[in-house]
Amino acid sequence: MPIEVISWGMVDAMIPIREFTADGAPVGAVATRLGPYGMELACDRVPPGRYAWLGFDLPTGIPVKTLAEIVGVVGDNGSSRVLLRFKHMFPRDRVAMDGFLTARAAA
Repeated sequence: MPIEVISWGMVDAMIPIREFTADGAPVGAVATRLGPYGMELACDRVPPGRYAWLGFDLPTGIPVKTLAEIVGVVGDNGSSRVLLRFKHMFPRDRVAMDGFLTARAAA
């Protein structure tokens, strides 16, 4: 999937990532953009490996867990921007996130 497709439909957000399950995962990460196919994170260091389980709470308060693939990294001044593509999302989480994105687009 091209990066342009992953970025399509992303909205600006400031969503703290409460769970980043991967060896050597960043201590602090915040989703700065969220879309139906992936998200962009700002984090304190580049995550190693290719895949990670991410847990975060939507602004609506609904928890979401997804398996994400790291597809792009840009580092600058001790922080990194990471583009992730969603590889797996549980159906309940997909419905919650699609509802959030639809409501956000309509606003």
